[in-house]
Amino acid sequence: MLILASSSPRRAKLLEDAGLEFKVEPSHLDETMDESLEPRELVIELAKMKALHVASKYPNDVVIGADTIVVFEGQVLGKPKDEEDAYRMLRLLSDDRHVVYTGVCLVKGNQVKTFVSETEVWMKYLSDLEIKNYIQSGEPMDKAGAYAIQGDGGALVDHYKGDFFTIVGLPLKELLEALKTF
Repeated sequence: MLILASSSPRRAKLLEDAGLEFKVEPSHLDETMDESLEPRELVIELAKMKALHVASKYPNDVVIGADTIVVFEGQVLGKPKDEEDAYRMLRLLSDDRHVVYTGVCLVKGNQVKTFVSETEVWMKYLSDLEIKNYIQSGEPMDKAGAYAIQGDGGALVDHYKGDFFTIVGLPLKELLEALKTF
């Protein structure tokens, strides 16, 4: 069986839309980031930590762990702590470019496979009112970088270069290829 070590409804929806049968089993681990790591290393470590934790309960199944971060000028933006933090992030990203990294870890028994996908995103200029209205929607509160490109946050994005699903939080094409080896 396939196990998704994530409580993200977006990741579950992507797997569902891809026609995969799976079970959701969140890791519920502390996701404190080691900001001394490079972004690629950081998302891999977080994804691996989640996958290995859940895989210990399901040694005969394939477990998928994933983590997504937004990086702006070297600063890692995870999920906002509160509305003020969401405002700070969106103000930083406004009218500028940032990079979204999603790390994925697949585990089955002793097999471990990891990969990272990265996508550049350019945000539109966001007025204070646009930011405040978006925050009031509640959408940015559990999203890295405080926006969801697949939701209302898509209106904040000017354009991107790379994989849309990396920004959503699960690079589907690469994941499906990696699953073939399991």
